[in-house]
Amino acid sequence: MRRLFGIFLVLLALVAVSLGQSTKYGYAGPFPADSNAYKLIGGVINVGIGVDPAGKVWIQTRSENTTRDSITTAEGTKARLFPILAFNPNGTQASFSPITILSSGGVTDTLIRSGSTGGNINHSNGNFVAVWGSLAYKPGPLIWEIDYKTGQGAKRFLLSPVGGVNVLQNNIASVDVNNDGEYFICSVLGGTPGMILNPDGSQGTQFSSSVPAIGRAIAVSRNGNNVYVPRFTDWKTYVYESSAGTIGPYALKDSIFLGAGVEAIAVHPTTGHIWAVAGNNSSNTYTPNTAYAYNPTTKAVVDSFHISAWDEFLPAPTSLLPRGLAFSPTGDTVYVGHFNATAVPAVIRFIKGFGVSVERDDNIVPTGYTLSQNFPNPFNPSTKIQFEIASAGVTTLKVYDLMGREVSTLVNRMMEAGSYTATFDAARLPSGTYVYVLTSGAQRLSGKMMLLK
Repeated sequence: MRRLFGIFLVLLALVAVSLGQSTKYGYAGPFPADSNAYKLIGGVINVGIGVDPAGKVWIQTRSENTTRDSITTAEGTKARLFPILAFNPNGTQASFSPITILSSGGVTDTLIRSGSTGGNINHSNGNFVAVWGSLAYKPGPLIWEIDYKTGQGAKRFLLSPVGGVNVLQNNIASVDVNNDGEYFICSVLGGTPGMILNPDGSQGTQFSSSVPAIGRAIAVSRNGNNVYVPRFTDWKTYVYESSAGTIGPYALKDSIFLGAGVEAIAVHPTTGHIWAVAGNNSSNTYTPNTAYAYNPTTKAVVDSFHISAWDEFLPAPTSLLPRGLAFSPTGDTVYVGHFNATAVPAVIRFIKGFGVSVERDDNIVPTGYTLSQNFPNPFNPSTKIQFEIASAGVTTLKVYDLMGREVSTLVNRMMEAGSYTATFDAARLPSGTYVYVLTSGAQRLSGKMMLLK
């Protein structure tokens, strides 16, 4: 009975988020903003994304793209490069990006190996940490740490078998680093240890002797006391805890996001909430392409935002693979990455308070479905859009450019019948004509507005 009551509380919290709470994060479009830039050199994202202390967004590419980014090997053949990219907050590339060669301690690696299995920020120094798995023609797993100020190699670790288990037979399920510079890793496949590496790369404590099931991501609290390991074949995220940090011992304390096929997870830098993105292999409790925030103190889901730009993949289960989640140092901006980036943006950006606020007018009783002309129009940089819905239902209000690309989601949630006004802030958008579309139940209404700067 106690277990059933606990499940009921979790479900109740989820319903509260979907019905009553408007997310704090607003859709700010693809990153970088250039519509062609999401076809990144090297292709898709495989958990390899992080934001350094200067706000630069680091992306570790995963798959092949074109032969234009290649080198000629000693044998005279072409080998494709899989560079690491670094973008400034405004979307321009850092002066040292793309990174194709890394050197440290007398060892030089040209980044011609695919099979990257993730990346993250070292929270002790701000450097980006990139991980590659074991390949037939390249030993591994391999970890490189890159100086976030210069783009130069800082540390290189080639991992060895641990505790009699040959970790080299499995890829690493990404990496996370605590405030002391200790690296937390585990394999994609189950049955191998969850490991902690000391800052010099030597083997430290195990947070688990055998992590079950299959997963592709990992997150760690800044003090290293809690390790969050999503395993999508078990439809849950395991929580390991040690009251003494990496001194250990760790014990399996809890399972969260029950029913969610999670392959992207991160700890919010200021709230400590655990954010995870539900993939298509999720239960009805969690909506695909939606990021959820879990408060480890109250054990409740306290926030969420939906990534509607990826919904065109639904319901194809093999295509819908959100694999990347990273917050800016203040937590005001969040970047989410996708594994299938051939047709949609590989990285989407959400900004706290961006683009929209919605207010309800309780003095107006709706008589139908209406969508009014925005006011003022033309506008700079914000405008208000008033709409009425006659019946409760899932309602969306989205803004598109004239090429049909979505630039902002103002509303995407269950709403009661009523009259509402949405405030749209277009400060980050260029001048031009935009189309806003209201959808509620079977009703679909649209209007045009002009931004003049």
